[in-house]
Amino acid sequence: MRLVLRSLACLVLLGLLPAAGASAGWVIEQVARSTPMRGGEPDRQALTFSANRIKTTMLDKGGKPTAAWIMDLEAQTLTSVDYERRTVATGTVQEYAESMRAATQAMGGQMAEAMKQMQDAMKDMPPEQRQMVEQMMRKNMAGGAPGGAAPSPEACREPKTEVRSTGQTARIAGFQAVRYDVLEDGKFTQELWVSKDIMAWREVDPRKLERFSQEMTKALEALPGCGRDRARRAGADPSDPAWKLASEGYPVRTVQHGRGEGTVLEVVKAESRAVPASEFQPPAGFTRQTLKDLMGGT
Repeated sequence: MRLVLRSLACLVLLGLLPAAGASAGWVIEQVARSTPMRGGEPDRQALTFSANRIKTTMLDKGGKPTAAWIMDLEAQTLTSVDYERRTVATGTVQEYAESMRAATQAMGGQMAEAMKQMQDAMKDMPPEQRQMVEQMMRKNMAGGAPGGAAPSPEACREPKTEVRSTGQTARIAGFQAVRYDVLEDGKFTQELWVSKDIMAWREVDPRKLERFSQEMTKALEALPGCGRDRARRAGADPSDPAWKLASEGYPVRTVQHGRGEGTVLEVVKAESRAVPASEFQPPAGFTRQTLKDLMGGT
C-alpha cells in the first residue's frame, strides 16, 4: 500500500491540464533523497507517459527495475509489477479501493488481538512500568491506526493551503524552471520548481486523470484516521491548489520541508520520444496475483 501512495504522489500532481494532444511520448528519470543526505544511494525512478498511460518504474542503483506501477486512464486500471518476485496484479481503481479497505480491516483485527495479548502480558508488571507501556500504546494508536482510537477533529482539520510564485528561476536537468512555494496555515512546507519545457502532460486527458484521482481519493478517505489528509499528502486530492500548477508545466524539483529532515524529488533526465505500446504491458512469464495477495491478505 505504501508503494501505491508513493507512486501516486509522483503522478497526480499533473492534475487539471489542457486537453490532451498528439505527442511521441515522454520518458523522465528522477531521484528521491532525504535532506540532509544520510549516506546510501538515493531512490531512482523512471516515469513514462504516452497516450493516456503512465508507468512509474522503481530502479536499483544499477538501473535495473525492481517494481513498477502502470496507470491506464482509458481502462481506469492500475497494474503492479514486482520484478524481484516476478509477479503481476491488475485491477480497477474501485477494486483497489475495496482491497485497501479489506486489508485495513484485517489489520485492525490483528492489532486488536495483539493489544489483548499485550494487556494480558502486562498484568504482572509493576504499576509504574505498566503505566509507561500503556502511555506508549496510546500514543502509537492516537494517529487513527486500524483498531486504535479515532483522531480528534482538530488533528484531522485540513490546513489552509496557499501557492505563491517566487519569481526565482533555475536550470534543472537542462530545463528552465520557476519556483513556487506552498504554505499550509501560513507555514512554508514545500517548494515546487516547474518547467514549461517538459510537456509530458500533453499525453494525459485531464478529465480521465481527475476521474482516476477522485476514485483514489475516495478510497483513501474511507480508511480509518484522517483519510482526507492522507489523500492530500499522497497527492490524490484534486482540490489541492498545487494541482493547478500542472497547467504551468512539469515539476522538475519538489522539496518537502519537515522538522529537521525533508525530502527532495528531482528530475535528472527527460526526453520526448516514441514509446511503444508494449512498454505498458506486464513482462511475459510473470505470475498473476490477486489484489488480496498484493495487499498482504491471507
